[in-house]
Amino acid sequence: MSSKRARLDLLVAECRPSFVEAARKLKETENWDFTCPCVVMDGRTDEVKVSVVGVGSVANVVPASTAIDSPEVKEWIEIATERGAEVAFAEMFNGPEDKAERFSEAYDQLKEERESGLKGLWSADDLAGFVSKSRAAYPKALGAVALLPGDDRQTHSVLTFESEVESLLR
Repeated sequence: MSSKRARLDLLVAECRPSFVEAARKLKETENWDFTCPCVVMDGRTDEVKVSVVGVGSVANVVPASTAIDSPEVKEWIEIATERGAEVAFAEMFNGPEDKAERFSEAYDQLKEERESGLKGLWSADDLAGFVSKSRAAYPKALGAVALLPGDDRQTHSVLTFESEVESLLR
């Protein structure tokens, strides 16, 4: 079993009361909307933080970045992770001019997000995908987000999953 999977299993067990609370609230809803509950667990440190929030409020707990949706920023992050930021900048600016320009604009947006205090933990596309999965799972399953420590190259990882409502309420 991977260490991420083991950490996730521990978090879910530790946070079970919050999952049960969210399942009860979800069971009481008549239709899916952005107020439907989901569970967000932050297990990046030993002190686990868990929240039951409406799906539409997840970005208040797990900030999303639109800048990291840019293919150029994704490529830069990948290169920087593997070979360092200086190499990544050199590769992005020494390539085709239109690509360098797109990267520059997206990177400026990323810097603006960081300077304004937004430290996006996942992309806006990932957030939208979670909301969509939550809607598709309704009413049988409850959406959940887990923030876990990253591996050697990442500061964190974000996992999304569903938990069956009926099994939580047994």
